[in-house]
Amino acid sequence: MPAERRIAFVINSIGYGGAERALANVITAGAGRDPAYDMHLIMLDDDPPRRTMPAQAQHHVLDSRGSLWRSVAQLRRCLSALKPDLVVSFLVRANVASALAGRSLNIPVVACERMHASSHFRLKHRGLKRLGAQLAPRLAYRFAEIVLGVSTGVSDDLVRNFAVSPAKSRTINNPYDLAHIREQASLPAPFALPERFIAAVGRLERAKDFGSLIRAYAAASPEPKLVILGEGALRAELEALIAELGLTGRVLLPGYASNPFAVVGRAEFYVSASLNEGFPNAMVEAMALGKPVVATDCYSGPAEILGGAADGAAGDVVHGEFGLLVRTRDERALAAAMNEMERPESLAHYAAKSLERAEQFNLGEIGDQYWSLFDEIYLAVRSRTAG
Repeated sequence: MPAERRIAFVINSIGYGGAERALANVITAGAGRDPAYDMHLIMLDDDPPRRTMPAQAQHHVLDSRGSLWRSVAQLRRCLSALKPDLVVSFLVRANVASALAGRSLNIPVVACERMHASSHFRLKHRGLKRLGAQLAPRLAYRFAEIVLGVSTGVSDDLVRNFAVSPAKSRTINNPYDLAHIREQASLPAPFALPERFIAAVGRLERAKDFGSLIRAYAAASPEPKLVILGEGALRAELEALIAELGLTGRVLLPGYASNPFAVVGRAEFYVSASLNEGFPNAMVEAMALGKPVVATDCYSGPAEILGGAADGAAGDVVHGEFGLLVRTRDERALAAAMNEMERPESLAHYAAKSLERAEQFNLGEIGDQYWSLFDEIYLAVRSRTAG
């Protein structure tokens, strides 16, 4: 029997990022639900997919080539043909395109914002380019039925700085398939690993601040090596810094790992020096594997996850309920936190707390929150239309 409800998910393309993984989990969580939805996945760009997406959704690939206006025009044609009851979009360009196309077709849109937008745009753009990048979501998000932040910090930023009405703002965290993460972690590592190491994961770009992490590691001089998984434009710069600090062979940049869990699962603990996040996937995935966490209290997500706030003096290490927090760009504090996490009692304590916290983001519970929201919007719009 065909599903009476149709939903279209929209994203720029299927890359390596956390948004793609979160979207895959949301689609998976929708399979077998009652009432059933006819699910469609629309990619705005015809880029090679970097991960396999769930087969429960029929795939549609557009060819906007990164252009916002081509995205709006092509998405509008696609939605006009599909006639979904609801559109759910992930990432800024997909959100803006969906809000505009949905408005023109009178289709309700849930725009899912994955990043703390203000700090993201500050780090990525300057001058007029930054103003233009901020203006598009500020204008378009008002047309969405709901603007869904992945953390409280993300949602608060959207209300304060992007003209999102509090009545349209909701927050739901990312869902995680904990069993799958742990199953993947049990597989052989994709490359040779040091006997003892600390893990970090992320794109090699400014927002992850791996330069500060490497300098803090040099100051801490812990016994385990440091393995940073990821690729990006700053590889050459980071390699030069590693050589300059005499850390060649101690700090390793093995690149992107198709199965990062098999690497992180063998680490002693996980460290993040990010300047900007939304809801850091790699951190929660490390916690799902029982890895203690050291993190900077950046915008936004780490403090919410770890249960604390690094609002003290420079050099302070904050003992959150679920991990250690330090201020961003505070290399002295980050070094001290890494040294503290080497202590067996700290490792054991925060390993247990990581497992406890990760359970609160399990796919079943968080996935149900997403689909309950979709049901709520479908029924509200249907009632409004009938009225």
